[in-house]
Amino acid sequence: MNVRAQFLSCAGIAVLALASCSQSLAQSDMPLRSRVTVTHVKPDMLTEWVDLQKNEVLPALKKAGEKTRTVYVTSIFGNAYEYLLISPIGNMSQFDGQSPIVKALDTPGAARLNEKLRKCTDSSTSYMITRLPEISNVLAGPTPNMIVTVRYRIAPGKMPDFQSLMKAEVLPVYKKAKVGLIVNARGPGANPNDVTLSTVYTKFADMEGGPFLTQQLGQEAATRLNAKFVGMRNLIEVVVRRKVADLSF
Repeated sequence: MNVRAQFLSCAGIAVLALASCSQSLAQSDMPLRSRVTVTHVKPDMLTEWVDLQKNEVLPALKKAGEKTRTVYVTSIFGNAYEYLLISPIGNMSQFDGQSPIVKALDTPGAARLNEKLRKCTDSSTSYMITRLPEISNVLAGPTPNMIVTVRYRIAPGKMPDFQSLMKAEVLPVYKKAKVGLIVNARGPGANPNDVTLSTVYTKFADMEGGPFLTQQLGQEAATRLNAKFVGMRNLIEVVVRRKVADLSF
């Protein structure tokens, strides 16, 4: 997965994950819990995988009554051909029955579709995320078209301290700048100590000047603020993602 998917930025991603031009779900209405499926598509099967998603998976999800799904793809910086498929979780009991694909296509039909998808992918994994609204700055409007996501691993016992510092010193910077910040904690299927901070951007030029806090506070002040998190968190990765409108609804 080392090939840089520069052309994918033209095709449209925007991580983690979490609609199309007709998307009406406001960020302020984003579900607190979602299922994230990370899929690595085989480079030589990309076109077939995208076609299957558009022409078979999306119609099946809609037929089954699914209200929304948002898809992001890594853009320029991150693993090439990596897609995030994000679906809201209304209630955990929804996983006790048939999957939406089975509901729409019946068991044999779902098996045939899943087999076609399997041939297009190198790997796939799913996990739950839970939004942390107290330390997020979720703006009104459609789901973001471009996000820069930082993943931190929080030290054992330090989550309350991390959230308190985020709320007191980081969140006000985002609110003052009127920039979106979506913070999620990972759950089943992933490391429960991991937290992601997704900053909303509109274009790559917004990244000029370094991380958001550096741009807003200056290097010296940002360094002092980040020093307060020492012992609370370890940086895991930074990834740029764009929303794939054609695969979202």
